[in-house]
Amino acid sequence: MHKMSVRRRVGIGFAALALAAAGSVAPAALGHSSNAKANGPGNTTAGAQIFVQYFCADCHTLKAAGYAVSHGILGPNLDKLHAPYAVVEATVENGLPAALPLYPTEMVGFKNVLTATQIADVSAYVYAGTHGLIKAPTTTSS
Repeated sequence: MHKMSVRRRVGIGFAALALAAAGSVAPAALGHSSNAKANGPGNTTAGAQIFVQYFCADCHTLKAAGYAVSHGILGPNLDKLHAPYAVVEATVENGLPAALPLYPTEMVGFKNVLTATQIADVSAYVYAGTHGLIKAPTTTSS
């Protein structure tokens, strides 16, 4: 049982390392393209709703969601991370342990809360938002 715990931690550690490394690599080096497949299989419109409804916006900052909605500080500022879609999806699904100083709090995985479709949707939204594929909503004065 202890060996499985170590394996899982190592796997999650690799995901955290990939997130950290991806943040320092230019999007072109990650094979970023502007076509729809770059977002992954999810629906970004549905993902935006999930991002707000399932408290992602309470812990993370994501400029694409709008600062009034998403300016959390418990989790990493997503605008500073440019992870590949697969890393975003794995993190949403499985979570990440706290790893100071980069991740001060643990992120729980949502695989037992969200459906596979919802995970794909919110992952597509986060990916698109962190790669400049969607813009922050504009506010209008009344």
